[in-house]
Amino acid sequence: MEQAISKLQRLLGEYHLLRNCQEVSLKELTDCLPGSRKTFSRDLKLLRQAGVPIVYEAQRNAFLLKREGLIPAVQPDSPAQARVQNHLRRLMYLMDNLPLENCGVWYREQFPEVSRRTMQRDFALLCSIGYRVKYETEEFNCHDAGMDQPTGQYYCDRPMGTYELPIFKEI
Repeated sequence: MEQAISKLQRLLGEYHLLRNCQEVSLKELTDCLPGSRKTFSRDLKLLRQAGVPIVYEAQRNAFLLKREGLIPAVQPDSPAQARVQNHLRRLMYLMDNLPLENCGVWYREQFPEVSRRTMQRDFALLCSIGYRVKYETEEFNCHDAGMDQPTGQYYCDRPMGTYELPIFKEI
C-alpha cells in the first residue's frame, strides 16, 4: 500500500534525490515516491521556478543539478504562490545548510522574520521526511562518543543514505 505524503514532502524528497545522486530519471522518481510521470514533470518545473538549478540531459535521459545551492527564483503570479515558493525555498535551504548543533539559534539568525512556531513546523516537516531535528530536554550522549550535549537546544541528524528517507517506497 502506498504511503500518503503531502506535495511538499514529495517535492523535498525529489530535491533530496537531486542533491544526493549524480542523476535522477523519471523512472527513479516513480520508483521512490508516489506519483505519476506527469506529477513529477510538474514538480520539477516548480523546483526550477523555486530556484533549483535542474537541467535535463537527453543523452542520459535524466535530470541533474547544474550546481549546488539555490539560484534566484522566478517570481510567481499570485501572493499565495509566492508564500508557497518562499516556504519551499526556506525548507530546501535548511536541507542544505542546517547545522548539526544549535539549530534553533542558527535558524533565528537566518530567518529573523519567521516566528518560533513556524520554525517548529519547519523542523517537524523535515523530521517527517527523515531529517531528524530534535529538541533536547535532557542531556544526552552524542553518537555514543562520550560528548554530553547541553539541554534546551535543537540538534539535527541528517539521513545517512540517499534512499533512507521514510517517505520513499520500498523498492
